Amino acid sequence: MRINSILSIFLLVQSAYSQTINHWETAIFASDTWRYRVNQTTTPTGWTLHSFEDSQWPQGPGGFGYGDNDDATVVPSCISVSIRTTFIVSDVDEMAMAVLSVDYDDAFIAWINGVEVARSAGLQGVNVNWDTPSSENREAMMYTGGNPTDFLIKMDVLSSVLRSGLNVLAIEVHNTGINSSDLSIIPFLSFGITVNNTYYRPTPEWFNPPVTSLSSNLPIVIIDTQGQAIQSDNEIVATMKVVDKQSPPNSIADNDFTYNGTIHLEYRGQSSLWNDWPKKSYNVELINALGENIDSALMGMPPGNDWALYGPYNDKSLIRNALAYEIGRRMGRYAPRTAFCELILNEQYAGLYLLIEKVRRDKNRVNIAKLTQNDISGDDLTGGYIVKIDKGDFDEFGWASPYTHNGKPINFLWHYPKPENILPVQKNYIRNYITTFENTLNSSYWNDPFLGYYRYVNMASAVDYFLVNELSKNIDAYRISTFLHKDKDSKGGKLTFGPMWDYDLTFGNANYYSGDSPQGWVFKSISTDDYYQPPFWWDKFTTDDKFNNMARCRWEELKSSGLLTRTGVHAIIDSMTTLIQDARIRNYNTFNSLGVWVWPNAFVGSTYEQEVNYLKNFVSSRLLWLDANLPGVCKDEPNPIMISAIPNPFNEYFDLRVILPEVGQITLKLTSISGSVVWQMSENATLTSFVYRYQAQDLQKGIYILTAYLNGKYLGAVKVIKG
Repeated sequence: MRINSILSIFLLVQSAYSQTINHWETAIFASDTWRYRVNQTTTPTGWTLHSFEDSQWPQGPGGFGYGDNDDATVVPSCISVSIRTTFIVSDVDEMAMAVLSVDYDDAFIAWINGVEVARSAGLQGVNVNWDTPSSENREAMMYTGGNPTDFLIKMDVLSSVLRSGLNVLAIEVHNTGINSSDLSIIPFLSFGITVNNTYYRPTPEWFNPPVTSLSSNLPIVIIDTQGQAIQSDNEIVATMKVVDKQSPPNSIADNDFTYNGTIHLEYRGQSSLWNDWPKKSYNVELINALGENIDSALMGMPPGNDWALYGPYNDKSLIRNALAYEIGRRMGRYAPRTAFCELILNEQYAGLYLLIEKVRRDKNRVNIAKLTQNDISGDDLTGGYIVKIDKGDFDEFGWASPYTHNGKPINFLWHYPKPENILPVQKNYIRNYITTFENTLNSSYWNDPFLGYYRYVNMASAVDYFLVNELSKNIDAYRISTFLHKDKDSKGGKLTFGPMWDYDLTFGNANYYSGDSPQGWVFKSISTDDYYQPPFWWDKFTTDDKFNNMARCRWEELKSSGLLTRTGVHAIIDSMTTLIQDARIRNYNTFNSLGVWVWPNAFVGSTYEQEVNYLKNFVSSRLLWLDANLPGVCKDEPNPIMISAIPNPFNEYFDLRVILPEVGQITLKLTSISGSVVWQMSENATLTSFVYRYQAQDLQKGIYILTAYLNGKYLGAVKVIKG
C-alpha cells in the first residue's frame, strides 16, 4: 500500500486506530550507521528486504548526499542512492502508528521489510528504476533552519509490514538528473507506543506528535485524495467534507457535514511551490459524481463552485489577506469573502487556512451582465467582461498593451469569459475599449473634461483601488493579480477597477521594493529591471487634479467614518487574531516557522505577538504617512455632464435631457449603428439644463446613438432604441 503525504505533521482521526498512544519514541535517527549504494547500475534484486545480504555495501552515518554541506556521508554526483538500516521491535502489538520524517532533495521512496510505506512527489508509477529522474526539483529544508517532512504510516499498514525482532528500513533517493548540483536524504523513524515501559530514544526537538482529536471554533475541512499525489498543473478528483456547526465547537468526530462530496483539487500559488514550503495552497472546484461543476454555499458565503484554500506561511500574522479584503468590503467594494478554517489532508493536520471565494461573474460576486455566444453586436457586445493584468502567456490567453512601461510589456489576460469560451469579436471589443482608454490617456487631451479618459473609467473605483493598495503597501499592486471589469454600456459600463486579489505581500511583509517602509508610493517603487511593471496609467492619474481631489475626498470620508484610522484597522486585526487564537497555536505547533526567515519576510518575530505588533505598527505609520502625503484638495466638483433619453426604448417620441456645465451652442446628432447621421440640430442653450422632444414616427426600428456637443466639444452620448 502506498502512503502519500504532502504536508508536515498530521491529524489522525481517533477511530483510525483502536489503541491509545502512551508516548512517542524515535527508533532511527539520520545520524545512525547505514549501508549505502551509489547507483550506477541496476540495484540488486531484493535489496529492500529484511533478508538481503548488505555486508558488501559501504557504511556511514546519515544523511547522504552532496552539494549543500548538510550530509554526514558525502557521495559523488549521481542519479540515485540506496540506503538501508535495521532496527529491533520487541512487540509489534505495542506499536500504534509510525512517522517517517524525511528531509530530501529531490524525491524518494521508502520501504519497511520490502513493502513501500512512503513516497514523495516526483516519482510516479509502479516500477521506478534506479535511473529514473525526479520530476520535482525540491530543496532540503533542515540546513536552512526548516524541519523534515513527515509521512504517516497508519496501523493497518504498520501491522502488516512490521515484525517482532529485526526489521529493515530501506530508502532510495532520486535526483532530477546526474548533473544536479545537490542531493540529500536525511531520514528519521518514530513510533507511537501504547505502553509506558517500552523505550527507544527521545524524539528530536522539532518532532510534534500527531493530534488524535480536534475541537475548533473554526470550520474544519477534511480532504482525502484517495492515494493520489496533488499536482500543480493537473487537477485530481478528491473528496471533501466540511464541519461547520451553527454553534461551535466543531469536531472531526462530527458526522453532520455542510458539504460532503467530490472536488477537483490542485496546488495553487507560485511562491509556495517555488520555495517548496511545507504548507501549500490549493484550488478547489466542487463537482458532482459526473465531474460536472456544482455550486454550494460554504462557511456562510454565497453558493459557488470555485474556491481558493489559502495556507498562509510567509505571512506570520496569518491574516493579511483577510485584513485587506475586509477593508475593501467595508469601503463598499466587492472583495472576495473569506472564512478561517482548519484543514485535514489525507488524515494529516495541515494547519490554519483561509477559504476565499475566487473571482467570478455572478450576482453575488462581480455583478456584471452574462456574456453569451450570441452577444456579438450592439449593446449586447459591450459587457460584461473581466480581464486581469498578470503573469501569463498573453499571446495565447490575452494581449499585450501597445504601451510598454520601462521597456516591459503590460500583459492583459482574459478571465471572463474564459480564454476557451470568449469569441474573437468579443476579444476585439474589450481589447479595443481598453486600448482606446490608453490612447486617450496618452493623448494631449487626456484630462479634458469632455474628451479625456473619464469617458472610459469608473473613477470612484480607480480611487478606491489606489487607496487600498497604497494603504497596504502591496508591492504586487497594479502589475500582478490586478482585475478589471466592464458591464454593458446600457448599464453604465465603464472600466472598473477590482476586485481585489492576493494580499499576502502587504503591510510590511516584503523585504524588496521598499515593501517594509511605511513611506513612499507603491507604483513608484518597482524596480525598472522587473519584468512586471505597473501600467503608465498611475503616473498619469496621480498628476490629474480631478483624480487627486477625489482621492483626498475619499480618504477624508473613510477617515471620518472610522475605517481608515489606527483604531479602526487595529480593531479588525484584534477581532481576527482573537478568532484564530487556538487554531494559530496548533498551526505553529505544526509549522514551526516563527523565528525563521521565510521569503520575503522583512521582519522575523520570535513570537506570534511580535508578528502582530509589527503589523499594527506598520499600519499606524502608513496611515500617518498617507494622511500627510496624499495630494489633492477635497472640494466640490462641477456638476457632472448628464445626458438621458426618456422613454428608452421608445416608439413615437423621446425627450432628450442634457445637464450642461455652462450655457452655449448645443449640437445634437442622431446616428445609426453603422455611423450614418439620420438627424442633427443646433441651438443656443441659455440655461444649463436643456430639454428637447424628438418626434420619431418616421424613424425605422433599431438602435441609434444620440450624441451631444457644447460649443463644438463632445459632451456625452446615449444609446436609444426604437421598438
